[in-house]
Formats: sequence, structure tokens, C-alpha cells
Amino acid sequence: MRILAAIVIPPHLSSSGAVNAAIALSKSLRKYCEIDVAVMSDKDSESKIGDLRVMHRRATNPLSFTEKLLPNKFRTLFYRSDISKMVGQYDLVHIHNPLPALEMQRIAQACVGNKVPYVVTTHGFVEVLGIATAYRLGKLEAVAGNLFVTRPLNYVIDNAAKICCLAPHDQSLLVDRGVATTRTVVIPNGVDPGYFDAPSDEEVETVCKKFSLPTKDPVTPVCFFLANHTRNKGLDILLDAFLASNRPYCLVVGGKKRDYDYDGYAARVKSNQRIVFTDGLTDREIRVLHHYADLFVFPTRADTLPLVILEAMASARPVLSTIVGGIPFQIDESCGKLVEPENPEAFRLAFEQLVEDGNKLAGMGQAACAKVRAMFDWDQSAKMTLDVYSEVLAGK
Repeated sequence: MRILAAIVIPPHLSSSGAVNAAIALSKSLRKYCEIDVAVMSDKDSESKIGDLRVMHRRATNPLSFTEKLLPNKFRTLFYRSDISKMVGQYDLVHIHNPLPALEMQRIAQACVGNKVPYVVTTHGFVEVLGIATAYRLGKLEAVAGNLFVTRPLNYVIDNAAKICCLAPHDQSLLVDRGVATTRTVVIPNGVDPGYFDAPSDEEVETVCKKFSLPTKDPVTPVCFFLANHTRNKGLDILLDAFLASNRPYCLVVGGKKRDYDYDGYAARVKSNQRIVFTDGLTDREIRVLHHYADLFVFPTRADTLPLVILEAMASARPVLSTIVGGIPFQIDESCGKLVEPENPEAFRLAFEQLVEDGNKLAGMGQAACAKVRAMFDWDQSAKMTLDVYSEVLAGK
């Protein structure tokens, strides 16, 4: 069988968790079938990850001339590429990530037109199907969201041969929308095994020096946040929660900077507190910071099954997050704490309770690592996905 993994993503968000997850799954699948990856990018190029061919396809935007007139979230909807023209060369297409949804729909339509079956993984479905809440859309924005996001995604869902759900929550979400359970299967993300290994002292020293991070001490817990700084990830909630705390802490905020008043937030901390905004991070720096931290914090408003949470857990770090999407499938009381979204006060209280006992916190981190080893493995996910491909092609 020849498979095309089609990754739909705006070029400026090409380092997202959904992209990393799609490539990691495809890399594991490469051991069992012939698979290529096509991902939207800022230019045409080709690379190899082991034996996996990754084709970067240049994305264009008819609204590029509006860069100084329209917010990026509107232009993002209209990126397009030539991935749809490639589908006829393959036996089956696996579509990953729902935005820009119009491009996702174009790929699905090309599959239907070429009589090539496709499956889709629910990366970002929780965020997109609840787009008005996740991104705080006004009435006109909500109308545009329905037209340019929800309706195209519904087309993709309706015509998919199979839908690979990242968590049971996604399956329930689709069933509530009328999707038959026979068309869905739960296949969770795995995690890069490199996160299980602690970095060397030299690696930690290099990263700490680059970002001017303090030497760790037992009084000052280090918390790490990593995500795109879009509204749905809850960075504003995180900062409000920590600025309201009187407890000592060092908060490391990873992710490419956007339009926040970063200097203003950093200046409002008390004398025994620090907030460090790193901007973009390399994979090595992310791994080091997961191990450097005592607690991973993630007050997201909407998420499906965040890969970054699994990476923190594999690094033996407990997680403080929110009760949304598939996160309760990842985190239980043994390895972290979950609070309701949109509640900085609840998040602050949970943070202060968790860091009160350092030994207990470390024990929760070990439980988190054990859970990831038992439940979230890329090779197992690849074998389950291969079964889906075989089932779909047998039924074609």
C-alpha cells in the first residue's frame, strides 16, 4: 500500500504539536508500509527523517496583501497548497490537522474525485468544533468561522472512510454529531522516547545560560509552559494566575512570541518571583526545560490530546492543566491536577497546593512517566493505524 500523510498547517505554525505528532506517527508507520509526508510550508523542499520522505509544499495566500490590514487569524484561513494534486498517486491519504479547513476540504475533495479513500486524525477537532469559545469570536467572526472552518471540516468528517480519534472524548464528540461509532477508532499519540532520558549537566547549563535561568533551589519551584501563544492555549490565564500568587516561583514560558505585553508581565512579579519568556525553542531546548522544571503548567481553553503534555509526563514531570478535550485521558490524580478552564484563581490555588510538598510532586512525576510508558507508544499507535489502512483498503 502507498500512503500519503497530508499535514494541513499554516506555514507560520509548522512547529506545532499536531505537525510533530503526524510526522512521528508516519515515521513509525514507515517500518510497516510505504508512506510519504506532504506538509504545507513557506517554500518547496524535500527532506528525510530516517527513511521517511517529507515533502514541504509551498503555501500561498490570496490575502497576503492584507498583512497590515487583517489580523493573522483571518489570513490563516485562506492558505492553500498543491497537496490536493498529489493524492491520485497514492492508495490512501491520511489527513492531519484541521486548519486551514478550506485546504483540508480541498484535499478531501480531491480524494473523493480520484476515488482514493482517506482517513483523518482528530488533531485540533476539539478546538475547531468549539471555535467560538476557544478563540472568543464575535458574531460576525462566528459566521465566518462557520463558513470557512466548521462547514469544510464537516465535509471532511462526512466523507472520511475512518476517523482516528486521539482520545475517547473525541469519539464521543463525533458520535454526538451523528457519526457512527463504526467509523471511529481511538488511537492516541505516542511520545518521543528521548524525553525519558535526563539531559546532561552540560546541556542544562547551556540552556540555563542562554535564557538566564537561575540555579534551582528547594524553595523556588520551576514551572514550564509551552504552546503557541494563541488565545485557546490560555497564556493570559496562566500569567494572571501566577501574578496573583505570593509564593516564590520561576515560570518559564516557551513558544514563539506574539502580541502580548511580555515586558509588562515580567515587570509585575514580586521580588521572589521570575517570569522568563524564551520565544521559539529547539527540540533539544524543550527536552532540557521539561527536565529542568518541577511542574508543567498548561491552562488551555480547548485541546484534543496535547503532545506537549505527554512529553512532560515522559520527562517525569507532573502536570497542572484543565478539564478539556482528551486531557483527562492523559492526566489523573496520581500524576497531576486538573481544574476548570477560564479560572485563573483555581489555577493559582492548584499550583500552590501542588508545590507545597516537593517529595509528593516528584512522586507524581514518576507516576506520570509510568503512565506514558504503559499507554502512549508510537509503535503501538502505528500498528493500530496500519490496521485501519488495511481495513479501509480491503473495503474499497
